[in-house]
Amino acid sequence: MQAQFRPLHTLCEQEEKKLSQLGQQRTETQQRIDHIQQQKDIIAQMQSQYGQYPSQTANPLLLQNTANMAQVLAPMQKKLTRQQILLTQEHQRIDGMWRKQLGRQQGIKWLYQKKQTEHQTYLDKQEQKQLDDLAGRYAAAY
Repeated sequence: MQAQFRPLHTLCEQEEKKLSQLGQQRTETQQRIDHIQQQKDIIAQMQSQYGQYPSQTANPLLLQNTANMAQVLAPMQKKLTRQQILLTQEHQRIDGMWRKQLGRQQGIKWLYQKKQTEHQTYLDKQEQKQLDDLAGRYAAAY
């Protein structure tokens, strides 16, 4: 790596690090959203199971138990829904930041590679010019 490209290379590495951190946050929030959805599904399944008993054949104790369980499960369901909404908003915010960072990181990486290619092309032309000059002197001498 050329000394003149070191700052650009360092910037490229820093941007990749930021992108990685945002990607990790993005993954974590999605996992938390998925976990909450699993919990909501379990609660919905429990509510469904408790609500399956026909009221005509069920005894009063079973009906009271079903009512109590519904009173317990409904607030849990609401709380999980609120958490899921907030996490989804946070996930969308982080995803937007990640996408911006990805664009920035790719732009800097592209610039770095372009500068390296331009510099290598310049060096190749310089070397070819020197070889042509040497060949011209050699041909003129003989």
